[in-house]
Amino acid sequence: MNSLLAQILLIRKRKAYWILLGVWLVLPMLFSYLLPYIAFTSDTSFRPRGIDQVLLTELLPQNFVDNIMASFPFFGGTIALIVGVLFVGSEYSWGTLTYVFTQKASRMKVFAGKIVALALALIPFVILVFLMALTASLLVAMREGQAVELPPLWHVAKAMGATWFIMAAWCSVGVMFAVLSRGTALAIGLGIIYALVIENVITVFGRQIELLGSLSEFLLRTSGYSLIYSIGASVQSEAGPGSFFGPYLSATRSYATLAAFILFSLLLAAAILRWRDVAGNS
Repeated sequence: MNSLLAQILLIRKRKAYWILLGVWLVLPMLFSYLLPYIAFTSDTSFRPRGIDQVLLTELLPQNFVDNIMASFPFFGGTIALIVGVLFVGSEYSWGTLTYVFTQKASRMKVFAGKIVALALALIPFVILVFLMALTASLLVAMREGQAVELPPLWHVAKAMGATWFIMAAWCSVGVMFAVLSRGTALAIGLGIIYALVIENVITVFGRQIELLGSLSEFLLRTSGYSLIYSIGASVQSEAGPGSFFGPYLSATRSYATLAAFILFSLLLAAAILRWRDVAGNS
């Protein structure tokens, strides 16, 4: 318990955590509400085709859960990966891990405290974004004179749990990269390459190459998008760094794949942390 409280205090004191939380709160609002609403109010070419009404419906309170969930599998996941890297990798960069391991708590107790603290630290990333999405959708409804209807609470709770699980999977990969590289710079670079290049290439070319299509079923991106799709989110398929074109997995298989990422990443990181010298930096 002391290790956990110490790690929670450590997260609270780190500016990087609050900066990432601030960045994350801005991104979904920008891409899920501000830009779509600007498009709705400015592009009159939508109106003859009735697209404007579809766009407006997605921005209303009854759809705020399904609308905001689409930000988590890629943008939220990348932010969570960086959170995991910074929280563990900074200990190597600052040389504080050696000092921590000379205290009474064992390496595994310290590591377990870090992981539980990280899991708790991701909760505000979910709750605050959902609250901001609800607020934005209410503002849109009031401005456009639309009726306010809210989704069922069980649907909100299910979506929040699923999105937290998606972020936890990405964060665990960040922890693994930090332990493997014994620092932050290389770990963040590896994370960006994995998220933007490896997963993106496999997903895009998986539509033409059968082998890559089968391989894409085991990716974080596929599992994340499949999970929110099973809950009701509308997944955008336009080209871009967060684009997704399928395949879609069942909710059970999505949870299983994400859980496998968490277990593999944390067990590998724990094994390396336990047996390897922590004095050297990358």
